[in-house]
Amino acid sequence: MEPILSAKGLVKRYGRVTALDHCDFELMPGEILGVIGDNGAGKSTLIKALCGAVTP
Repeated sequence: MEPILSAKGLVKRYGRVTALDHCDFELMPGEILGVIGDNGAGKSTLIKALCGAVTP
């Protein structure tokens, strides 16, 4: 089965702060995903990168 959404090696930096460091992501058909983590872990940046709101 092929993923419906896939990203590999995402890197996003804001100045000297690394928000995403070689992040890999796959979402398979029928999966339900929750993104959890500490404040500043890069959750919002990941979602923004996946939907094209920021360029990784």
